[in-house]
Amino acid sequence: MIEPSAREGFTSRELVAAYEDFIGGEPRYLDTETGLKAEAYRFGTRVLLIHEESETGVVVLIHPTS
Repeated sequence: MIEPSAREGFTSRELVAAYEDFIGGEPRYLDTETGLKAEAYRFGTRVLLIHEESETGVVVLIHPTS
């Protein structure tokens, strides 16, 4: 699932590249207790967060904004 903030902040190519890297590799953050997997990707000054919900297996792409 791509949150609107990520869809607006990144190109399709950037989103696909980050998603494929996340799915194909080991996430930087893994909580063994909850099974939560997460990774942060930097594109210039923009940051894309990807996490996989352990219960549903849904992968979420988010661009945090302040």
